Amino acid sequence: MEEKKNLNQLMDELSSVRKDIKSLQEQEKVLKLRQNDLDSEIIYKMEEQGLDQIASDVCTISKKIDVVPTVEDWDVLHKHIIDTGRFELLQKRMSATSFREALQLDGSVPGVKSTELTKINYRSK
Repeated sequence: MEEKKNLNQLMDELSSVRKDIKSLQEQEKVLKLRQNDLDSEIIYKMEEQGLDQIASDVCTISKKIDVVPTVEDWDVLHKHIIDTGRFELLQKRMSATSFREALQLDGSVPGVKSTELTKINYRSK
């Protein structure tokens, strides 16, 4: 039968897991930077050689161009959305910080309910 852990043991284990996660996140950051460098180098060489697709024994790579937005004037964009009703241009996610501020000022926000999440506030020593 498994022995129940006391709070100190659970805290020690949580601390160890958090350190492991931080180490993995740092490794992931380094690997993602290297991946971005490799992506850029491959794209440069493909464009230099006029290629849209390449293949080897381990993978196939093709260039893909995505069009993504970069908002230059939020006021103009918001007016356009209101004037045209094109609210699908925005992601449907509220700012939790602004929501909490609105609750303190106004007491409620129409169409939104509050949900409480209980979390652990962890600080290492």
